[in-house]
Amino acid sequence: MPRHQPTHLTEEAIRLSLGPPNAFPRQSTVLDLFCEQKENAPDRPAVRYRDTMMTYADLDVAANVTANRLIGNGVLERQLIPVLAADGPEFPASLFGVMKTGSAFVPLDPAWPIDRIGAILAELSPPAIVASPATLETVAELESALPTVIVDCAEPYDPAERTPPPADRRSGPEDLIYGFYTSGSTGTPKCALNHHRGLVNRLTTMSRRFGDGADHVTLQNSRSTFDSSMWQVLWPLVSGGQVVLPHRDGILDLEETAVTIGRYGITMTDFVPSVLAAFVSLLEVREDLREATSSLRRMLIGGEAAGPGVVHRLRTLLPELKITNTFGPTECSIGSVFHEVTDDDLDRIPLGRAIDNTAAIVLDDDLKPVPVNTPGELYLGGECIGAGYLNDPERTARVFVANPFPQIPGRKLYRTGDLARVGDDGLLYFIGRLDEQVKLGGVRVELGDVASALANHPLVGSAVAVVLGEAPESTLVCCVTPRSPDDSPSAEQLRGYAAEKLPAEQVPQQIAVLDALPLNRNGKADRKALAALIVAESARQEGQEERVEPPANPMEELVCSAWREVLEREQVSVAVPFSDYGGTSLIAYRLTTAVSRRLGRPVRPRDLLVASTVRAQAARLAQGIDDDSAELAYIRHDLAWRPPRALLLTGATGFVGAHIFAELLMHSNAELICLVRCSDPPDGARRLTEALEQYGLTSAWQLLPMALKTGRVEVVPGDLGSDLLGLPQWRFDAIASAVSGVVNAAGAVNFLSGYLDHRPANVLGVQELIKLASGGARVHALSTLSIFPPAGPAAPRITEDQIPEADQVAPDGYNRSKYVAESLLTGAHRQGVSSVVYRLGEVWPHQATGVANPDSLAHNLLYACARTGCVFRTEAETDVTPVDVVGRFVARAATGDLKVPDGAMHVLWPARLRFAEAFEVLADRCRLDRVGYAQFHDRLEAVAEPDDRLARLRLLLPPPDAGCDAAPIEFDQMFTDGSRRFDARRFSRHALSLARPTADGLKALDRYLSELTDIPAFAPQER
Repeated sequence: MPRHQPTHLTEEAIRLSLGPPNAFPRQSTVLDLFCEQKENAPDRPAVRYRDTMMTYADLDVAANVTANRLIGNGVLERQLIPVLAADGPEFPASLFGVMKTGSAFVPLDPAWPIDRIGAILAELSPPAIVASPATLETVAELESALPTVIVDCAEPYDPAERTPPPADRRSGPEDLIYGFYTSGSTGTPKCALNHHRGLVNRLTTMSRRFGDGADHVTLQNSRSTFDSSMWQVLWPLVSGGQVVLPHRDGILDLEETAVTIGRYGITMTDFVPSVLAAFVSLLEVREDLREATSSLRRMLIGGEAAGPGVVHRLRTLLPELKITNTFGPTECSIGSVFHEVTDDDLDRIPLGRAIDNTAAIVLDDDLKPVPVNTPGELYLGGECIGAGYLNDPERTARVFVANPFPQIPGRKLYRTGDLARVGDDGLLYFIGRLDEQVKLGGVRVELGDVASALANHPLVGSAVAVVLGEAPESTLVCCVTPRSPDDSPSAEQLRGYAAEKLPAEQVPQQIAVLDALPLNRNGKADRKALAALIVAESARQEGQEERVEPPANPMEELVCSAWREVLEREQVSVAVPFSDYGGTSLIAYRLTTAVSRRLGRPVRPRDLLVASTVRAQAARLAQGIDDDSAELAYIRHDLAWRPPRALLLTGATGFVGAHIFAELLMHSNAELICLVRCSDPPDGARRLTEALEQYGLTSAWQLLPMALKTGRVEVVPGDLGSDLLGLPQWRFDAIASAVSGVVNAAGAVNFLSGYLDHRPANVLGVQELIKLASGGARVHALSTLSIFPPAGPAAPRITEDQIPEADQVAPDGYNRSKYVAESLLTGAHRQGVSSVVYRLGEVWPHQATGVANPDSLAHNLLYACARTGCVFRTEAETDVTPVDVVGRFVARAATGDLKVPDGAMHVLWPARLRFAEAFEVLADRCRLDRVGYAQFHDRLEAVAEPDDRLARLRLLLPPPDAGCDAAPIEFDQMFTDGSRRFDARRFSRHALSLARPTADGLKALDRYLSELTDIPAFAPQER
């Protein structure tokens, strides 16, 4: 390409070609944006995969571990690191882990042929490979001597590995973020490289156009080796959203895609138009799947030309859905031309206009802008421009050309090789390709790459690949000639050979063995003549009736009819495999829809794809698909995927219950039925929202509206202390049949009231919950360590299997009611009702927020000191188990993430707080008076009247001993350090996998004590 002098664009050309010049964080990397989100909301859900949830903090830790291991294996800055991670949380953990080393990642597909992966590794020459447990078998096949860093998000990490890698290892915005291998015209894959800045511009543009990711749940609907997966995974994680990573089993299962959208409340995803066509056909015949996908608010389409018919059919099915057509090659930061589909796009869907800070311009052969409605080659420019191809300066120079336009930022333009025009409406329209590159199923395929692979077969003389038909019906066909007339390869041989050498999307659907290839006047293969030959050959074979075996029974006739419809053939043989007719996975999906329509019931793709002929498929349908292979397929699927559990939760508006609710909402896929004392569901939703806000659970508070909208959280007005929980019998029975677990975090607590006051909620309510769980649900019930009476220091430690005798229980009504509730659960357990009892000690403030339980006796004592302006001497001490630890433990046990046994557990952190030390901290920070207990008691009496919490505390505290400044012995006995008295080995064995305790209770409570310093004391004249 010759050098061109600078050319100034006209105002009209600028208007048509340049995207809006909006500011974006130019000095930030994708990693910087993720780290900002992690700091802003570490507990916000980031990644969902099957029944696994990872927060931003969890993902950051996994990335730190990955980075530290890579650095330990010799990874330096600015290297290309291959990532061979299967679908799952290990994939984003690997990406950010590599970024934290200052290097760039290169995703590889474990399903690729081993030879292809080996060739790529040889070109990359990396110091190490990143793999996941699911891909270790592939790594072993490579027989590579390279170190392998295994990313396993279920692994308990060494604390030393959790720390961030050195800060000087960070990349800059001009550094590479990734390389993606695409098809190569020479038969060799080529690696397209991109910068951080280009991705940052694309991702922040999405937030500007579509709203922050915090408003979206995004489904990764592209394979990890396609660059469209980058926005699906990275955009949510740099904008505060969450990404759902699907479980794939190798079969295109659009029904499962629809179910996944409904299960997680997906709001945004991406489809290739050819796949979308099959998806829309499925939704048109399945009302349940239309309902499942109703949460979708935005869909991006791209990768190939989009037909308006399918898109508008989808818009009719899902009227609230907005659809954006996107265009852009792998070489240019995913995509840089967008168009919002409207009712006006009836005949053709435009490519659209350039996005922020990029340019899309149609030029002639002399790099001059062409007039409106004149075909030309489409060039891209601006912030989207990538870095070219790895180790291929010649090809890079051919397509990344000098930018002659001063108004377009950047030194280079990228030649897309696409023919396009600008319409009268100022929008870009796609016309076709200039070269042999085609798009099949949204995947870019170089026909030369396919032909080159087959030409290497020892029996093949020459090979040419062609595409028949228009998308999405396109078929990839390879025509070959034999090397020797006496030794011709079969199509089946060549298809197997191609599968070993090429990715699945590049394996031809048809292979034709010809005596010779038709040539044009230049001596090259005449592709038009080849296409005509293939069509004629297909027609000839169709006409050979001796090869067509007709259906033998009504079921075979039904399946034959469906085959003829989707293959568009006049006749098919019941004994010829589907692939021999050019059947692809997309056509197979339409086949299941056609068969379902004829049968009047759904048929899954896997039900048909395990059989390749009409006869075999008809036999499976006739016998109810109950053969061993199908059973094993379902068994493997069910073992791999554990569906989210439905849980009944009581007490979600209380202190501990709200934290359990928040954990379940953020860190599980469980459907939550919340029993709330309220007038109606909206009132209950308001109470839940207020509780989350009151206790500083911001991330859960932000998630709740969407969870309520999608039905994942259901509010049920009820009363724990009433028969059937205050519900009609039919509603009670419906919940009993739906839930697999009950979490009882509710209860009456009033140390001034007797047993009969506590009995309705704490005893009768448990009876009703046991009744509800008798169908097989497991009960998780909160109890208290204080059911055991006080004991001297020499008393033996109380084990988790012990329960006191009735006459030994502490005398107050609350503890007696909790003892009876435990006894009821023990009796029900003997009758087969599974249950876990969590005996709590003193539940202290959340470690991150510092928000305390306003009903806690210990907290109210510290609060009273701040309000009265004084502290006193005492020997009292207490255990300190943070509420976030309690909430996380109970939530994960309830969902089965922690495999806890039936029985009781002492939920105790091995840390304690001495009140004398806490008083000293408060006194120093707030300049409180140091007085005797009697003077504190007097001041409390003086200020208690206008403050209900202080009034209740004053009634509970013992009077001072006459003539003694120290607190009376009765006061010190009100608080005990349960960690010394109660054995908690069963709890500790599981809890240490969640977090590690801080032995110093004051350090753990520092934020809480800081909050207390802001509480105003009464003025002296008021004391």
